[in-house]
Amino acid sequence: MTSDNHPFDFVLDEANKLLENPNVNLYQKFTCVGCGNRLTMEEPNTFYTSGTCDKCGTLTDIAANGCNYLVVARIGVA
Repeated sequence: MTSDNHPFDFVLDEANKLLENPNVNLYQKFTCVGCGNRLTMEEPNTFYTSGTCDKCGTLTDIAANGCNYLVVARIGVA
């Protein structure tokens, strides 16, 4: 697990708290175990247990190696 990644279950628990706000979208991020490329999933508010690197093609076990997320919040939305 790199310093940018945290245990999968912890990230999922924290993400679920943030997703209670309808003005928040989260994008899962992970690090490729093959080349170290930092990747962001395209589907918001969805967390995957594995992901394939678009640079080297390596399949990363995200559940075992950890992840994080990017928060996009809409401010001033009624």
